[in-house]
Amino acid sequence: MTTISTVDNALDSLGRIPAELGRGTGPLDLKGVLYWGWQAVALLAHHRLRPARETFDHWFWDFLDAGEPAFDIDRDARWDEKKRLSLIEMLDILSSEELPILKPEFFQGWQDRTTRCRTLRKHVTAVIGSSVGQDQRDQLVLLLAAYHRLLRLPSAVELQAGPLREALPALFDLIDGLIDRDHDHSAPLIKAVAACRQSLNST
Repeated sequence: MTTISTVDNALDSLGRIPAELGRGTGPLDLKGVLYWGWQAVALLAHHRLRPARETFDHWFWDFLDAGEPAFDIDRDARWDEKKRLSLIEMLDILSSEELPILKPEFFQGWQDRTTRCRTLRKHVTAVIGSSVGQDQRDQLVLLLAAYHRLLRLPSAVELQAGPLREALPALFDLIDGLIDRDHDHSAPLIKAVAACRQSLNST
């Protein structure tokens, strides 16, 4: 039985992106980049936030629950994304404190939503060491929308590849910002992100 850590999983995802960038110039050619890129974001964000889980307000704890590493067919086949942070929720809490809320319903509770959101964002920024600004977030929302339409929603879609490729540096910047540079695993992750940037610039 092989145990795959979140870091190993993220590194594998990043390692697949350069080849995907060389597939072609159409929107469908970016499916793999979007898939593996957002997968790396989710893995690295959870990797950074989970050790600090009990320092957050209690309502947020369940979203950072690591679960059991053991593979269980029945449980894992019925896995529901609602039990974890969605990508839009993750982008919301990684945003700079003063930016508008992306998903207001996520911040329901005894506090008003703005206060709860800003408190959580401030804490997340303290753990991660950085936050997503407005310009970067605009690009990330575009990429997330394309990810949903190409990979999650079973319907036709009209897309242009150009704006998506132009927005990809924002995704690589986000991934780079989620790397914990105080740990030994940071070097291969940084190298993998650099390879993604190089591949994008050469295609």
